[in-house]
Amino acid sequence: MNDRTPAELRARAADVEVREVLHAVPPHDVFEVEVDGRRAVCKVSVDERGAAGVEGRTLRRVDRETSVPVPEILDVGSNWFLAAYRGDAPEEPPDDDRVLETAWLRAAGRTLATLHEDARFDRPGLLAIDGDPSDPASGLRVDAPSGATWPDALDDLLAIYERSVAGTGYADAIVEVRDFLSAHAERFAALEGTTASLLHGWFTPDHVAVAGGEATCVIDFEHALAGNPEWDYWRTAIALFRAGGWDGPDDAESTFRDAYESVRPLPTGFDERADAYRAFVAASHLDSLATQRGIDDETREVAAFLSTHVTEAVDNCRESWADG
Repeated sequence: MNDRTPAELRARAADVEVREVLHAVPPHDVFEVEVDGRRAVCKVSVDERGAAGVEGRTLRRVDRETSVPVPEILDVGSNWFLAAYRGDAPEEPPDDDRVLETAWLRAAGRTLATLHEDARFDRPGLLAIDGDPSDPASGLRVDAPSGATWPDALDDLLAIYERSVAGTGYADAIVEVRDFLSAHAERFAALEGTTASLLHGWFTPDHVAVAGGEATCVIDFEHALAGNPEWDYWRTAIALFRAGGWDGPDDAESTFRDAYESVRPLPTGFDERADAYRAFVAASHLDSLATQRGIDDETREVAAFLSTHVTEAVDNCRESWADG
């Protein structure tokens, strides 16, 4: 099993022992390891979509620049990172125990808003390693030109999704939502301020631990990018309240939103853009399905549902915005 840990890590440590495989779903493998006598977690990219070297540097930046609690980064390489083991790290609950507690909703809402408020970049875009990927001192950069807008960044992300789904029969849904974004870019570009927020990408209980009314450990920044907080909010809200199989109190969605807005406001027009973001998020779920499970006879029904959801959400927007 040690052969599955990065050569860079084994070259920099005297002793590396894999204790357990924690997760092995494309595009990552995650191991509990012992490195020179210290318990740790190692996340490794298994294909180019993994970008664990970017994720490790993102975690390190969050740890240094914000109050959001994340594991300490011990080492980071080109396609992997090593984080201190956290006994309080969140775990994915079983399907029959996916319950949203009010205390979690309040703490998570505040913490997501704090991340957006405190971690900033000078432009929106996908994230990349700034410098030599094998050098642990290399930091992060936004992989976008000066003057890039949020619609530019969102389209770059959708283009990745389109390539991921190509050849499955469902790429037309991604093309449709990209065309929609291009036609209505001004509705999204108008939201730009002077900086872009760091976006987590999947702020759910399996990635955010809460105790005593406060977030205690946030993990899995593999979907991170710099951009508009609306994307992050809806990626979270749709998973929690619309399509993720979570149960919670009747006021779960308003509790989370109120907690978020107790730290920073959501922008004017936020609710009017909800259907647009439903389409964008459904496109992201098509990509996740293709990346993690593949689109085949067993998953085609899910893919068809997501594709239809994209089209319906886009059509709703076109109808409601027709006079705008």
